[in-house]
Amino acid sequence: MSIDTVALIVGGAPEKAEVQGEGTAYQIVDNSNDDNLGDDLEEFELLPLPISQRPHPLWQWLKLTIIVLILLALAVVMFHWGVPFLLDKVIIPLLVWESKEFTRPVLAVVLVFSMAIFPIFLFPSGPSMWLTGMVFGYGLGFLIILVGTTIGQTIPYWIGRWVLHNRIQTWLQKYPKKAAVLQVAEQGGWVHQVRTIALLRVSPFPYPLFNYAVTATKIKYAPYIGGSILGMIPEAFITIYSGKLLSTLAEAQNHKRAFTPVEIASNAVGACVALTIAITGTLYGRRSLQELELKEAAEREAKSQLSQSMEMSSLNSRPEHLSIKRTCS
Repeated sequence: MSIDTVALIVGGAPEKAEVQGEGTAYQIVDNSNDDNLGDDLEEFELLPLPISQRPHPLWQWLKLTIIVLILLALAVVMFHWGVPFLLDKVIIPLLVWESKEFTRPVLAVVLVFSMAIFPIFLFPSGPSMWLTGMVFGYGLGFLIILVGTTIGQTIPYWIGRWVLHNRIQTWLQKYPKKAAVLQVAEQGGWVHQVRTIALLRVSPFPYPLFNYAVTATKIKYAPYIGGSILGMIPEAFITIYSGKLLSTLAEAQNHKRAFTPVEIASNAVGACVALTIAITGTLYGRRSLQELELKEAAEREAKSQLSQSMEMSSLNSRPEHLSIKRTCS
């Protein structure tokens, strides 16, 4: 469940702050004028969310249909013009070059080194992972990616922890939304931290930045690297698959060989599966993190308002009381 609305009504003057989402709404109401309440009452009620605040299902389906049509149009354009150009100008020359310049063991070491070093300088490791899939396939390719990305996630963590800790905290103060997400990650026990780190890895949070930003929290290395490896697995298989597919297309075009119906069907199914995993993982990670972030924000706001009320109660003869209403849909 996520939070749709956070409303603060203090001192009889309503002030409402809305947070878009689904599922849960938190509302903090000042009940200091209610004679029936005790001095230390904290009340929780479940009320239905007004239907008028929810987006119409037809509009949601319309937006989804438009997005799918745009993606299909882009896919047709890429397949008709982009892929042939990429094969002729990039993939085939690259495969020919690496086969002449490197043996497979040397190339494996180079790829591991690149995936370990690039994140230190905030460079993406995607091209190296992609090339790994093209050359080494699923089994050995996944092991190479696992070793390289694990080192590439470890070195920035310790650099950020030992050298750049204060600078990273200062930088995060300029981006409160990212800081709130990281605060959610450090809450809870080991399992919660691993799950949140894995969600952050599949979310749109920039991969190289996250390696450093996470050091501003109290998360230890073990849950950090465990969650990072879990979150990296879907991306690794998608990049390996896309690399193998492009390598197969390049080989067929270079040798002027046509695909059999079985190869066409298997490639189409694999592309659909990879696309589904990518979209589902990203949407699930984004939604789960949004729910955690908004829930944490609502709880923090409730505690802040309750703390302010308790401070004012020491100055007034009659203390103010906060009633927290939690709304689920």
